[in-house]
Amino acid sequence: MMNAEQRSLLKMFDLTSREACVADITSKLPFIKYPELAYQIEMLLEKTLKMSDTEFNLLKKRISRT
Repeated sequence: MMNAEQRSLLKMFDLTSREACVADITSKLPFIKYPELAYQIEMLLEKTLKMSDTEFNLLKKRISRT
């Protein structure tokens, strides 16, 4: 489960599919200068990799409502 901060961070990336999101996070991660933000995005990437496509789609729907 993602916390509110992670859901907010997720909005910065491509949410068309889980694979697109993972690719987008992976491509942008090396350019993040701040260690704490980079750490949070790494945790976000780990959670996104572990979830199924169905879980991702449900999360995407939840995020789009807010």
